Amino acid sequence: MRPCFTVPLLLCAILAAAPLAASPLPSALELGESRPLETAIGDTAIAPARGIWLDLLRGAQKSVDLEEFYFSHRPGEALQPVVDEIGRAAARGVHVRLLLDAGMARTYPQPADSLAKLPNVQVRRIDYHRIAGGVQHSKYFVVDGREAWLGSQNLDWRSFAHIHELGVRIRDARIAGALAAVFDADWALADTSAAHAPPPPVEVSWPVKLRQGPGHEVEAWLGANPRATTPAGIPWDRDLVVQRIESARTSIVVQTLQYGVRYRGGADSTLHRALIAAATRGVDVRLIVSDWSLGGGNEPAMRDLAAHGVHVRISRLPEWSGGYIPFARVEHCKYMAVDGEWAWIGTSNWEPGYFLDTRNVGLTVHDPAIALELARVFRASWEAPSAVDYGPDTHLPPRAHGEQAPPGEKMYGE
Repeated sequence: MRPCFTVPLLLCAILAAAPLAASPLPSALELGESRPLETAIGDTAIAPARGIWLDLLRGAQKSVDLEEFYFSHRPGEALQPVVDEIGRAAARGVHVRLLLDAGMARTYPQPADSLAKLPNVQVRRIDYHRIAGGVQHSKYFVVDGREAWLGSQNLDWRSFAHIHELGVRIRDARIAGALAAVFDADWALADTSAAHAPPPPVEVSWPVKLRQGPGHEVEAWLGANPRATTPAGIPWDRDLVVQRIESARTSIVVQTLQYGVRYRGGADSTLHRALIAAATRGVDVRLIVSDWSLGGGNEPAMRDLAAHGVHVRISRLPEWSGGYIPFARVEHCKYMAVDGEWAWIGTSNWEPGYFLDTRNVGLTVHDPAIALELARVFRASWEAPSAVDYGPDTHLPPRAHGEQAPPGEKMYGE
């Protein structure tokens, strides 16, 4: 405290004893982004997702429940601090549960198998193909039933440094509790040794109102897929997305890894028709899709969008200078902004199966500030040199993203 040269001594004593002003409460929702090395995509004003993950894990006191598509770790890479923090949480008595897709767990058995041997850690695998026809594709975790994270990041060593990802931290016990109910339902379904009753309904009145700052209140809805295995009381995520598209007046921007109308169960054009209808009534509709969508059976759907006035670009991130990295160097985000006031952040790619037979979650928010943040992220990717215009007659060669490096390229680490 500065000396009070002209203030009476009694007042100095009172000021010295007065409590400091309380720190402002953090926003209920906070975006987190992972930006690939050696690219200029993304928005540096958004906090790095890894730092948010570490803060959540370090603050855990009772429980951490993680529902992830898979768990792939390479020692010393960007995921290492997260793996270490999960171990530290368990060591101090936090109950950690990790739920993984059964098929991907066979592909990546480690480090989940080793983690399961630690005290206070349980690991289960869930076969969503048996349950609903799809996979467990969601990526979220809940801490102490009071905070949560959901987004595009897999529990993968590549996600923080070599893939463009986006997610959101949720400081709200109602939404965190609804996500916990989804987790508990799937955790029970993963146990094939017992019969299961329908999960209890979630008693939340949607939308929930959240405090983003002084005088700044927003509305939010949690959504989940598929409907059949989602606890009653949680909206179907596809309904939330379609409602926003159908209500759009001026603009829609969408980024996703993959887009199409076909899936393993057949075809469904609900989202496709909604986007075309929006463009037809004069809405400026823009879509960024990764080059993983090239060469497959869903490419005609992208050409159809372009033929009906939807502006489409393909993202083709350059390889890293350090060598070829399998299943990386891609934009993996899944988000939408509508009319500069609505936002959706989720774990679903925009193909029907992700909404119809596969476990995914999403958050819809009515807030111009978050919509603006998403618009800035979108603009950086849209204007990047790696974005290629895609029209009805465009034919771009597919690009290798698989396990083997393309001819003439070295593999990272070799």
